Amino acid sequence: MAASRSARVYADFLLPHLTRDLHLVDVGCGSGELSLELAAEVGRLTGIDEDTAEIASARAAAAASSVGNADFEVGDAYALGLPDDGVDAVLGHSVLEALDRPGDALDEMRRVLRPGGIVAVASVEYGGLVLAGPDAPLLRRFYEIRERLWLAEGADPYLGRELRGLLIGHGFTRVRASTTYVCYGDEAAVREFGLGRADDCVDDWYVESAQRHGLATPHDLERMRHAWLTWADSPSSYAAFAWCRALGWTA
Repeated sequence: MAASRSARVYADFLLPHLTRDLHLVDVGCGSGELSLELAAEVGRLTGIDEDTAEIASARAAAAASSVGNADFEVGDAYALGLPDDGVDAVLGHSVLEALDRPGDALDEMRRVLRPGGIVAVASVEYGGLVLAGPDAPLLRRFYEIRERLWLAEGADPYLGRELRGLLIGHGFTRVRASTTYVCYGDEAAVREFGLGRADDCVDDWYVESAQRHGLATPHDLERMRHAWLTWADSPSSYAAFAWCRALGWTA
């Protein structure tokens, strides 16, 4: 949703609970941008992702920035490769909504947490899209197609609203759920966001999946791409996405 996965923006709900003596595991760490910021707040950080190329990028970024307390491993959200009761905190940002068995992933997170450990999860909530600017109906169609593709491929664009119930249902206590908006409301942010969505309209996954499921033609996708380019330069454009977050503790 943004070029920078800033800890201040995307992990603000977890930051007050981090201390320099904790071991934090970031499940679905990707290329490690958020992980490396969080490493400054804890004693040790372990990033885990199933994508080998992303892990290689995270390791390179850690080396380039001389972050010595972060390690990155290829792994599976359903099998983290860590001992029972061994870590203090687990973060799952933009992870559960992409899994077909989010409950099993939560069980695995709970397994590796020590008694009294904390889990923090966050998922985008597609029901909370705010969008204004030129060609807004066409640009909303872009997101309607993406929602349908997520659902067709086993992901859940509405999981955010279920996080509190999921954590309680999988054994976490003192669960706190909240929602925040990530907003794109100045010239630079609007331009970055619009150009990013224009690129999505020619992304291999989006293009091939939309055509395979009969949701868009090449002409439709080209119209949406041009609409996003126009939107990126318009002074009337604004976008915001709802992010649902939840914290829970092991008993």
